[in-house]
Amino acid sequence: MSRAVRRRVTPVVAAARASLGSYDHVDAVAVDVPAGTSAVEFARSLMTGSPRWVGRLLSLRDKAVAPFGLHVQERGRARDTRIEPGVKQGPFRILEVTEDEVLCGDDDKHLDFRASFAVRPKADGSGREGVCTTVVRFNRPYGRLYFRAIEPFHHLIVASLLSKARRPAA
Repeated sequence: MSRAVRRRVTPVVAAARASLGSYDHVDAVAVDVPAGTSAVEFARSLMTGSPRWVGRLLSLRDKAVAPFGLHVQERGRARDTRIEPGVKQGPFRILEVTEDEVLCGDDDKHLDFRASFAVRPKADGSGREGVCTTVVRFNRPYGRLYFRAIEPFHHLIVASLLSKARRPAA
């Protein structure tokens, strides 16, 4: 099983497209997962136990955007590990759960986003991969500007979380 986080993979967008309609940005990152890993297990591994630097970065983001009326997150050490529609996990509200995909997202004044955590067979047939797809629709020009400012951090955070998810549970 490869240990590398792969960028520029085919995104999983059907559920996000059905939820959002049109979108302005999509990116996807994949990592090999052990046989038998479900989408719920993959999503849970990404949503729990993020590195401290991610929490600090998101807290800084919240302080910077609060004066503009954008959503900020409640922070805390304990997290509900239920992966079911309606549950809030950090910046994600879980919207849909299927055998192969957990779709999360949120809508705000500046942009709407969906995050798909899917598990599928690898294209070369050599196992399974977990794919994190981010789909964003900008609601106004400020949304595009905001996303371009946070995009490098988004890529760092997603890669870090997927790197953690690829490790077998201890």
